[in-house]
Amino acid sequence: PAMNTYVVTTAPPSPDADPHLGRLAGPFLGADVLTRHLRQRGHHVRYVGYCDEYSTRVASRAAEAGVTPHVLARVVGDRTGDTLALGAMRPDWFTRPLTDAAHAHWVRRFFLALWEAGALEVRELPVFRCAPCDRHLHEAEVRGNCRHCAAPVDGATCGSCGLPQGPGVLAAPRCAACGTEPGTVLRRRIAFPLERYRERLVAHHDGTRDEAGRRGRARAFLDRLLAAGLPLVPVSTVADHGVPVPLPEWEGHVLDTGFSGIWGLVAATERLAEAYGEKDGALPLWSDPATRIVSFTGVDQLFAHVALWPALLLAEGTLGLPARVVVGEDVRPRDAESAAAWNGDFLRRTNADALRFHLCLTAAEQSEKDPSPADFSLGEYADTVATVLAGGLETWTDTVLDLLAQDFHRAVPAAAPAGPMTAERRELTRRTADALGVGAHAPARAAEALAAAVERALIDVHRLRVLRDAGQEGEYATGLAAHVELLAAFTIAAAPLMPGWSAFLAGELGLAVDRETRLPLWADEDERLVPAGTVLPEAVPVYFHEQA
Repeated sequence: PAMNTYVVTTAPPSPDADPHLGRLAGPFLGADVLTRHLRQRGHHVRYVGYCDEYSTRVASRAAEAGVTPHVLARVVGDRTGDTLALGAMRPDWFTRPLTDAAHAHWVRRFFLALWEAGALEVRELPVFRCAPCDRHLHEAEVRGNCRHCAAPVDGATCGSCGLPQGPGVLAAPRCAACGTEPGTVLRRRIAFPLERYRERLVAHHDGTRDEAGRRGRARAFLDRLLAAGLPLVPVSTVADHGVPVPLPEWEGHVLDTGFSGIWGLVAATERLAEAYGEKDGALPLWSDPATRIVSFTGVDQLFAHVALWPALLLAEGTLGLPARVVVGEDVRPRDAESAAAWNGDFLRRTNADALRFHLCLTAAEQSEKDPSPADFSLGEYADTVATVLAGGLETWTDTVLDLLAQDFHRAVPAAAPAGPMTAERRELTRRTADALGVGAHAPARAAEALAAAVERALIDVHRLRVLRDAGQEGEYATGLAAHVELLAAFTIAAAPLMPGWSAFLAGELGLAVDRETRLPLWADEDERLVPAGTVLPEAVPVYFHEQA
């Protein structure tokens, strides 16, 4: 296939609370799996993200904790970065805005460009005000119920339905600090008129269907948003914490992080380009029509990824829009036992590849309908490890190597691979390639294909033993060679989901591994992966350990 250039982005986490598995199961794992698969296929990929350290949630939580926003953002941001690294899903560049001036520089640069182009307006907008606290309330500083779905929400976007609340609009509002019902007052703010871009947003999303021609959740969300009405989006607010509005008459105002987000991703791409020694930087990459931008988000940031950020890009006029917006599901612990293992520190006590595989296996596929929130069960996770990985994949691997050692002096038989596992190998390669591409991006389908291949391979191993015991040496040799090829193909296909295990077994099987990506090279479904006569180890160390 033709090689393409991709920019893969993830929704910025707000460092107001410790990271948990629900965040990992959403945009970060999906973006990492896609990035690895694309690189395996030879594409040029830049995977970027940043931590939303200027969020009003940071300032609000810091006040509750009795620390400064910088302290809270540093501590929780460090933990977020550590958790992403433990899960092998940290982006190529993950900006920390409070310590990386490039973020604020690029946000100001694009704000001024939009201001000078007349894309922004100055309006008197309603803002909540708490009289007892003597302060105006923004986003996390006010809580109530979503005006669209009645779910508990703060003054920003609803985490249940994804729709924005609008300035000064919230059902049953209460001050987050004292619980008093606030009033509203008018304040001068800079705003972005989203309604101007209604038709262009519809046209853009109509052109971003999946490989089956389906519209997907992003387009379905846009329909709901259009029905609810495209809001006038505040860009500035009076606050101490944030990127200051770079205009002399707006001292004391900072830029809203909803507005800043897309420019933060461009800034992260610029910093990554600098790290790679690419003198042209981010702008040629983002403005090239051949670059495919793929955005990963959760429900709580659907509004920004589907409407606000594409409209801002349309207003800016030179940068490209996402070719695909992938919406990660909301994953929650099923029970108290699972909740105890829900925080990011669980990755210090378990195998990251096993957890990645299980989260992919139990993920919901992208569809036009919103799925019910998925749940994480520690018991189901332990079952996946016991039956599919430790008791399945490793048992199969050990059996194949043991048979080679017993009957062929550890060397791959000279006979050409044949039998049921040759067809299984072709089917596995095809199914995982289809599932992991940009058009489908269905990691659950890929994980299911891998699990099914293990199950069928274990069954076929018994057939090999029968052939050997019956003295049918020729058919036994060709069948065993086919198992070696299937194991090698499995190692390659599983790399985006289980990169550590894949690199480990690729080394044991002598498979070619790309030096830069550290991924085994993708192979066509009929390409011989382990040549006849290759001497393999008699056994390999245990990689997966069953969960107690």
